[in-house]
Amino acid sequence: MGFARTYRVIEGSLVTLFFLQAARVVFAVLLKLTAVVLEGGPFNGLLAIAVVGLLLAAVAPALAPRARSTLPGLLMFAAMGTGAARLIMAVSQPEVQLVGALAVLALGGVYIAALLGANWQRWVGMWIAALVLEQFMRIGNTYDLSLRPWLFVPALGVRLAVPGLAVQAVLSALLIVVSRLARRAARHEPYWPAHLTLAGGAAVGGFLALQMLALALPGAVGRWTGVPHSAISPWFVLATVLPLSGGVRRAMSETLNPFAERLRGWVWLMILLILLVVGNRLDGPGAVSALVAAQFMTVLLLWWLPLPGEPRSPRGSRAAFSLGMLVFAALVTLYGLAFEYMHGLGWLRNQGLLVLLLAAGLLALPRLLPRVADPWLAPPALPRGVAATFIAPVFVLALVISGAGGAQALPAPGPTLRVATYNINGGYDAQGVYQLEAIARTIEAASPDVVLLQEVDAGHPAAYGADQVTVLAKRLGMYAVYYPTVEQLRGLAILSRWPLAEAGGLLLPGDGEQLGAQRARLALGGETVVLVNTRLVPASEETRLEQVAVLLGLLEQGEPAVLAGDFGTALSEQEMRQVSLLGITDPNDALGIEGGYTVPAAAPTARHDFILVRDLTPLDARQVQSAASDHRLVVVEVERVQAEPVGSPGG
Repeated sequence: MGFARTYRVIEGSLVTLFFLQAARVVFAVLLKLTAVVLEGGPFNGLLAIAVVGLLLAAVAPALAPRARSTLPGLLMFAAMGTGAARLIMAVSQPEVQLVGALAVLALGGVYIAALLGANWQRWVGMWIAALVLEQFMRIGNTYDLSLRPWLFVPALGVRLAVPGLAVQAVLSALLIVVSRLARRAARHEPYWPAHLTLAGGAAVGGFLALQMLALALPGAVGRWTGVPHSAISPWFVLATVLPLSGGVRRAMSETLNPFAERLRGWVWLMILLILLVVGNRLDGPGAVSALVAAQFMTVLLLWWLPLPGEPRSPRGSRAAFSLGMLVFAALVTLYGLAFEYMHGLGWLRNQGLLVLLLAAGLLALPRLLPRVADPWLAPPALPRGVAATFIAPVFVLALVISGAGGAQALPAPGPTLRVATYNINGGYDAQGVYQLEAIARTIEAASPDVVLLQEVDAGHPAAYGADQVTVLAKRLGMYAVYYPTVEQLRGLAILSRWPLAEAGGLLLPGDGEQLGAQRARLALGGETVVLVNTRLVPASEETRLEQVAVLLGLLEQGEPAVLAGDFGTALSEQEMRQVSLLGITDPNDALGIEGGYTVPAAAPTARHDFILVRDLTPLDARQVQSAASDHRLVVVEVERVQAEPVGSPGG
């Protein structure tokens, strides 16, 4: 029986992990291509595949066989199919990856629904184990290791490039082997069936949305709270695994005893909602603590989702899980559209938190309904002490991994400074393919000392939940500062080989999309360079001049300065006249460079991206040919006074 339990735990954890990863891929494609259409871009056939495939995947659990005698075979078939489909998902071709992800969602959903009908305690433990595994996959730099086309492994002073497909092949093979072993040992497993009501199904959707959009993304939590994700990750891992302890669940049950039975669920829900609001609206350690507590409370509600016992209608239970997948899809889509409010969706502006609160309300539905027995007091599936033995090492390992990676020594800066600006389009190229690694290689090839980035996502579901600022900073060995403009998770960033001081920014006036300007100081020995980073869009002349005036107000008189970014269009004569009054010049004019076009990236015909300087002598300016984004990277080399470096990078 011990081996049977182990096989099933490993099988269920891997299937659910692959299910979560597939959901990130499908929703990234869905949200990005929807945004392209809302912006007036062409309709991509992949969007239709994603929508239709998602609907079919949601229906699949309701159509699977329901007889008890079919459960062992169904679990094996669904698990093996999930492993094979996850391997297909690792192929670096958008169409193939999407089809593989949809197959993982369908087969993984069938497995998850079937396991609930066989052993509900394994079902609960499977979610927790999968969430912990996914958090470990992100703990280094917030971008899931298994979703990257290449893994760069340091060994003997060099970085070895390992294909992501090879790593996934090992994980898929492990799942297939374990599934076969679990099938052989199935007769030794206990049969503890449970089912989902419609409220339970909706709660599953709410739970998945909260994890997908916020609580399983320490990078996003870090941007909400202003605390580095490396300091947050271990505590979220602990909050996820701690409910496995029967003693902890019993203590939580006793904590609610002073309240009347009908009020306990409402008390739990109100506390959860308050914690989410505090964590989203405030910053610092207090906000982090609130969100860690929210994750703990959210995971504890997993025990309330299934209703133990045989269902009156097996079809109804599976249909409830299908409902959960549809609710999940609706919440993620609604949250993603909150970032696109400027395209005729003004009612969604600044409503991301409201979507999360709605997800929390749906998750708490089963806790609000009366129960004969408290599931937190149910006999634990694991022997006494096993859960505690598992929790401590997991937490310690999370602490070790999150603190891994030391500073990189840098050479002293020379008499010149190389500055770049790059609109990375949320990590996507002009065809809507996620190209974050190609963007990193483009920056690396240009070898800038400072790079000012626009349209940076820091936990957006369309970016696979990755904090692109952290990913690029660690990948390039640079310092980073970030300034949000939309929902705290999209904005501007500056990467630098040396520390940046007095980092901040402000929001720009204007209608439509909320734009902003970021400011920081680069101190190089006794010299300081002021950096201002921005992104503008076409607007009326009055609005543009007002925005430029705000940008110029961030530049202090008498200091060398760089004003750079994506200006959304060519600068007009009046805008250039306004800029020149403060002694700011265009390096292209000083160097006699004509054109300097930056968009579209493949064959540019217009110049939207500028680097303007003051009290710095331009030596060279060029546009880097790369299709990693829909803009080209612009790099300018300027002459400066020799100075000593300050510090070393920490990523």
